[in-house]
Amino acid sequence: MTVQGDNPKKKFSWNPFQKLGNETETTSAAKSGAVVSGYIALSYAVQTAFLYWSGKDLLGNAGFGMLVVDAIALVLAIFLTWRIIARQPVWAAVLVTVWFAFELALKILAATSGAQPGVGFILMYLAIGSAAILSVRASWRLRSIRKGARTPETASEVFH
Repeated sequence: MTVQGDNPKKKFSWNPFQKLGNETETTSAAKSGAVVSGYIALSYAVQTAFLYWSGKDLLGNAGFGMLVVDAIALVLAIFLTWRIIARQPVWAAVLVTVWFAFELALKILAATSGAQPGVGFILMYLAIGSAAILSVRASWRLRSIRKGARTPETASEVFH
């Protein structure tokens, strides 16, 4: 006989400020960075495909040099996705977060030149940004868990 409270349903969340519990929960949170690098890989795959088949990418860039740059970015994004899924290293989570921030800054600059992003675009970037932050936090905590150290989980524990 099981009591209803024995096996609580786990809720998936990309809240970047959620409490990180045991190693299993923290590993799951750290893997959210794979969504970010996967999104970056998908966007570069589309860019590379358009550039290869039509001669111009979605931004109007052309040439063999752009094709090589997009292909390298695609391979790097796929590699980072694999590393985050396989081991959740801090360096990969930080690199993906910085890359995402750079891509977001470029999108914001493009929006200031007249193209207005839709609500869905903004919500998507907020969700992906939350996953990036969560991945860095969780990867850092996971590193400490795996080393056997305990890191403070709340601000009150840090400053106590």
